[in-house]
Amino acid sequence: MGTTSTKLQDHSQRSHALLSASGASRWLNCTPSARLEEEFGQRRTSVYAEEGTLAHELSELYLSRDVLQSIDEDTFNSRLEEIMANDLFNEEMLDVIPIYTDYCAMQYAEAKTNCGLASIEIEQKFDLTEYVPESFGTSDCTIIADDVLEVIDLKYGKGVPVYATWNKQLMLYGLGALRMYDTMYCISKLRLTIVQPRINNISTFEISVEELISWAEQELKSKALDAFEGRGTLEAGDWCKFCSVKNKCRALYEKNMEIAKYEQKKAEFLTDEEISDVIKRTPALIEWANSILTYANEKAIGEGKHWPGFKLVEGTSRRKWIDEDSATQAILDKLPELSEDDIFNMKLKPITQIEKTVGKKRFNEILSDVVVKPQGKPILVPEEDKRPALGVSQAQLDFKE
Repeated sequence: MGTTSTKLQDHSQRSHALLSASGASRWLNCTPSARLEEEFGQRRTSVYAEEGTLAHELSELYLSRDVLQSIDEDTFNSRLEEIMANDLFNEEMLDVIPIYTDYCAMQYAEAKTNCGLASIEIEQKFDLTEYVPESFGTSDCTIIADDVLEVIDLKYGKGVPVYATWNKQLMLYGLGALRMYDTMYCISKLRLTIVQPRINNISTFEISVEELISWAEQELKSKALDAFEGRGTLEAGDWCKFCSVKNKCRALYEKNMEIAKYEQKKAEFLTDEEISDVIKRTPALIEWANSILTYANEKAIGEGKHWPGFKLVEGTSRRKWIDEDSATQAILDKLPELSEDDIFNMKLKPITQIEKTVGKKRFNEILSDVVVKPQGKPILVPEEDKRPALGVSQAQLDFKE
């Protein structure tokens, strides 16, 4: 047992199953979605996804050297240079990825203390076909020992906190890991962990083997079969966010247009509950509406699609210098009365840009005494938000400032 030596993977070349573990929340809640995405969806990557892929490659590199000890220092440095040469690389990655790798190392050390034959796997691919047709998944880090099997997932995004409690992606990885290791270890429970280092979020959920298998047999199997065969009813919800057919989905349209029931009412006649309902729906509605606008524009521009009641026109543009060096020389030669202050606009770059360039740790060491973080303006958020509630008097004072 012990550590496993594996070749570093190109994360961008990972294949994906129709019923992927990462999309489980979507196809479990909306079983027809997987086949609809396969037939009509256009899978796209994004800068954020590509940045996450690079962060995963960096984390694997560190774990391969420091925990698996499967690569030497020369290989590590050579691969690190390649990663740092990527346009998406920034010093923040070097600051925050150790939060994840240190956690993995700590959990593995603890597992070895409790079980001498404990082992750790990085980027382990699991067969999920016992419960999900033609499905597989790849776990970022899996620690196997008697009693406890831990699945650790790195989430590099920082926009929305992700929690491990009943997280379907991790539960599927757990099932795959059980299938692979339950004959070699006496596993009684699984620990599912999400590490989101950029927002210092480490979320852990423990579930017994019996409870996980019961969920798989009673719920997962039947819904996975429905999803594989494209059966069921379209269901809209939070899981629609990354669905590639959401722009044409009638169920999502109908859900979002439920807010139209308020359009004939004046705000002062809405009940508190109705106003709360509008507040709750608004962020998802705005995101969906912007997605529809993007989709419609791309179809019109790229395919000549005509949308009833709309036409393509030239958008607003701003004048720009043909060549800044030539323009500067022309101004200096022909407008000598202008000073440098009249011509140039020198401005310090935003804090986040400088912090990304030099790294968070170095930034804090050198510049913390010239940075201040003002108190944020009061905003309404759902009650489950972890930030403490403001008192009414404090909120009124902050709002007036």
